[in-house]
Amino acid sequence: MSAYKWRWTAPILRDTLPTLQEMAAALGFIVTGNNAFTGNPAPADMLDALAAAYRADPAGTLDALRALLVPPDPTDA
Repeated sequence: MSAYKWRWTAPILRDTLPTLQEMAAALGFIVTGNNAFTGNPAPADMLDALAAAYRADPAGTLDALRALLVPPDPTDA
């Protein structure tokens, strides 16, 4: 039985997709299926892995993302 693939779209900035593709390639998320996209970066697989990391360790995943994405609160200094 083949795996079900959920199709979801979200509006993103024009330059976000190439950046996500670059990140996916750098992290080794590459399309391996036998289709026209084989060998291309796989941002969707990267996002699936992020969701899996969150399911496995919600607090640790949020801490890591906060450290990277959320600017420090200047009142905490």
